[in-house]
Amino acid sequence: MGTPVNKSKTATNAITFVVMVICALVAVNLIGSRVARRVDFTQDGLYSLSQASKDLVSHLPDRMTVKAFISAKTLEPKDAQVAQYVRDLLEEYQRASNGKFVWEAIDPSGDKVLEDEAEKLKVPKLTRTGASQDKLTLASSYLGVALQYQGNVESLPDIKAAEGLEFQITSLIKMLSVKKKKIAFAQSEGELPLQPPQGGHGASLSIVGQFFADYQTTQVALDKPLADDVDALVIAGPRTAMSERGKWVVDQFLMKGKSVAFFVDGMVVEATNGMQAQMPGSNPPQLGRKNDHGLDDLLEHYGYKLHDDIVMEPQLNAPGPLLVRGKLMAANYPTFVVSTNIDATHPITDRSKGIILPFTSSVELVPGKQPGMKVTTLAQSSADAWRQAGLFVLDPEAPIKPTPDKGPFSYAFAAEGKLTSFFAGKPHPGEKGEIIAPATANVSAPPGPETPVDTTQGTARIVVVSSSGFVSDQYLQMINFAPSYRVDVAFALGILDWLVQDETIAQLRHKVIQSRPINVASASTPALVKYGNVIGVPLLFILFGIARWRMRTSRRRSAKV
Repeated sequence: MGTPVNKSKTATNAITFVVMVICALVAVNLIGSRVARRVDFTQDGLYSLSQASKDLVSHLPDRMTVKAFISAKTLEPKDAQVAQYVRDLLEEYQRASNGKFVWEAIDPSGDKVLEDEAEKLKVPKLTRTGASQDKLTLASSYLGVALQYQGNVESLPDIKAAEGLEFQITSLIKMLSVKKKKIAFAQSEGELPLQPPQGGHGASLSIVGQFFADYQTTQVALDKPLADDVDALVIAGPRTAMSERGKWVVDQFLMKGKSVAFFVDGMVVEATNGMQAQMPGSNPPQLGRKNDHGLDDLLEHYGYKLHDDIVMEPQLNAPGPLLVRGKLMAANYPTFVVSTNIDATHPITDRSKGIILPFTSSVELVPGKQPGMKVTTLAQSSADAWRQAGLFVLDPEAPIKPTPDKGPFSYAFAAEGKLTSFFAGKPHPGEKGEIIAPATANVSAPPGPETPVDTTQGTARIVVVSSSGFVSDQYLQMINFAPSYRVDVAFALGILDWLVQDETIAQLRHKVIQSRPINVASASTPALVKYGNVIGVPLLFILFGIARWRMRTSRRRSAKV
């Protein structure tokens, strides 16, 4: 016979154990309420404050005061969750700021003084909708943030979601505490303007320009040296040959250690509307021809050869606007290439999954041209891509025959380092059109904006992309039909951030909540996942309980023997 079981002692031990567990949980909660920390298991750290945001608030020159106006009782459950995220996020900013970022939560509801303060700080009471069973509810409430710094105020009056909130707050902090970088957009060789021309017709940069709030932007003609306060120059979509004077201005801007982006098409495709008038209802021919941008010699001097071709992808393509039978239609076509061969180490593309480049050309490096530059290939085609060179007719309804000239081809490069001037040892055009010989320029001319510099003073940055379509309204309007085009906006802004050497915002642009869909291998997969969650998980708990019960029963029998 075994030793009899002391049931009283077993019960006492069990009760003692339960009490200890409860006490431990209470102690953990008390400590956690005073020393709050969040653990973020998301792949991209979506719910953790980025190092860029921490660095920004920790180096604030002066104290920033933040007031979060949050209604305590009238928020719908979904808004209450967002409000909790706001509190947690602001707490992380404060913790990282070394006392420079101070915030408080205020519920102005029913207090006229506090409501007036919220209105003054640009956070008004707003009507928010909610759903309760079978009816729609409306309630007025506060859910906004106001930031005060050195007498200036910026606010987020209506926070709707946690997605992108860190980016918005960090942008406001930067706007209040750091001088904006200045980016100039060339407007002398038929480049894309920041806004549509009068009448609203013609391509422009207005869609991507909606995201330029972090910069000071201006349009410049390339007829005189750029001002010293310009940090970067963008040449997007030139359609006429750049003058020698324009090349001089661009070259000498780089010699200052500044940055330039070239978004240049190797070819242009144009519809011949005159032939359509002769054949009503037919598909007008669209002709592809070399783009007369006049930048071949300048780009080649810097180390890039832009080809007069159009790259086509048999599989990796996206929907885009095509002229079919006289009407614009959205259709997948090999000319709307998708590049997923992205450099994951460069700041411009480190979080990109791919980019869409409409009617892009191929560009390659010219070896030995600029040994002082560190060059990174940002995007390439697949090995199955081919390129169409020379004059050709584009007919969206006709089958395309691939050429033997197969990929991979490069689309985009980023480089930084020391450059040698395109005009080193050569005469250059003066402001009034006169030709200035190099000896006269280097020896006789007094130092000034027209005095040539032959090597980079500091570190220059260059980005070359063989397409302007990825920033053009003509294609970005597709965002309404194909949200995947948003990757082009992120790519363009990443380029600008890198050009002005602003990694603070660059690290946050791609930090968005991403869906993690199930990879459906067969038609039965969704049903298996559904019933696995509904039936499988409870069944596992039941089986675990039965197993535990059997084990305890077996131990008791053994103890009685």
